[in-house]
Amino acid sequence: MVSTPLYLPIRTLLHLTVCALLFLIAGLRSAPAQSPADIGLSIHERAYLDHKKILRVCVDPSRLPFDGVDEAGNHDGLSKDVFDILARMLNVTMVVPQVDDWDDLMKKAKSRACDVVSQINANDERREFLDFTTPYFYLPLAVVTRYDRIFVEESLQGSGVKFAVIKDDIAIDKLRKKYPDIDLVEVKNNIEAMQMVHDGDVFGYIGAQGAVAFAIQKLDLNKLAVTGSLPLRYELSIASRNDEPYLGSALEKAVRAIDPKEAQSIRDKWIAITIQEVTDHTLIWQLLVVLGTVLMVSLFWNNRLSSANRKIRETLTQLHAAQHQLEDQNKVLQRQSVTDSLSGLYNRLKLDKDIAQEIKRAERSNTPFSLILLDIDHFKQINDTHGHLIGDDVLKEFAALLQSQTRSSDILGRWGGEEFLLLCPDCPLDGAKTRAEDLRTTIAAHTFAHIGPLTASFGVATYHPGEHPNALLKRADLALYRAKEKGRNCVDCS
Repeated sequence: MVSTPLYLPIRTLLHLTVCALLFLIAGLRSAPAQSPADIGLSIHERAYLDHKKILRVCVDPSRLPFDGVDEAGNHDGLSKDVFDILARMLNVTMVVPQVDDWDDLMKKAKSRACDVVSQINANDERREFLDFTTPYFYLPLAVVTRYDRIFVEESLQGSGVKFAVIKDDIAIDKLRKKYPDIDLVEVKNNIEAMQMVHDGDVFGYIGAQGAVAFAIQKLDLNKLAVTGSLPLRYELSIASRNDEPYLGSALEKAVRAIDPKEAQSIRDKWIAITIQEVTDHTLIWQLLVVLGTVLMVSLFWNNRLSSANRKIRETLTQLHAAQHQLEDQNKVLQRQSVTDSLSGLYNRLKLDKDIAQEIKRAERSNTPFSLILLDIDHFKQINDTHGHLIGDDVLKEFAALLQSQTRSSDILGRWGGEEFLLLCPDCPLDGAKTRAEDLRTTIAAHTFAHIGPLTASFGVATYHPGEHPNALLKRADLALYRAKEKGRNCVDCS
């Protein structure tokens, strides 16, 4: 049999070439989200992770729902879901060495027996052997009391009322600084603390919101409830051994790249907190008994009616005062839920809601709006040189300077760490770029207390119709990244 050569027309060859290119492009577009290349890892960071391959993650075994291990010794809790995302981004395998308790964890971190600590608050002592990422989880302090007791913040200051806290908890320093006369009883764990509150040995227990609610449900202590929230919080970061700096910088990029919506979904899965508005039914029943007694006595002793009425009015006045106090406390809690405690600006949760509302308004009225994402240049050097207290003062002064330069219609908040976000309604890209340039000039001309001048970099993005909020934020973040790459103290638009 003789074969005949096959010759294809030029038009057919071109058609096949175009189809192949389209197939290649489609394959690229369908690549998994948040791959190692997407988060901007450097060549050195990628090479380090490719060589490392396995990261040893030390986990506190007894801090569910945030951190823990299951009966098989596997990572469990909120941080486990976060680390699943990080493992995918960094293309590494996470393993969990055996850790007995928090003290054992810190010993292993110091001896380099673990590469990463899953959830930890940063302080100067720990910075001697660990690097810390931007906090990825903020957790207010909550107060647990019995149902038949009413908590007010004034009881923390020299009232003789005792509160339980876990021994060596970083919250102790925060509490003593804000409430110098507070009477704290240090206990081994939250189980012991809850039992002391239940038995009446202490008035309340102060711990992390979510953790205390989780413990109440787990221990089935139905006489206890979360009855208050304090203007203090844990700022949980991921820590890594500081003798391998590429690990810390890669983790920082991965934490910043986590989708805010996915992070919120993880929080919703593990944490459900209800702050109870406690009604003191005992006081009400006592009042009814007193009223009944007064009415019966008044039938026999009319001459004492005036005195009884006066006591009733005084009791009612006290009840109204208690009611107003509870209303004021609820207002404070509502304000704290949308406010960043350090800067006094809106927090990230409030900004996410405002962005969603602004998108709805833009789609409805076909009006533009823009985002300005800005980051203080070389802020880590301020903390390293002057300490974190001075760093906090700089953040407060920076926030006040930004607030003084914004329009009444603008929405300003702290996005996280040294990053801030300005939402500009009715503002196209050119207007937002001008506003960012004005802010950049104002910041560069300002002299900050303790440190002198500093600069900031800006990323600007305008909403495109039909665009997802995460896509808009990612464009602003990429523009900010380019501004940093250009040498900082500049504005870049996307």
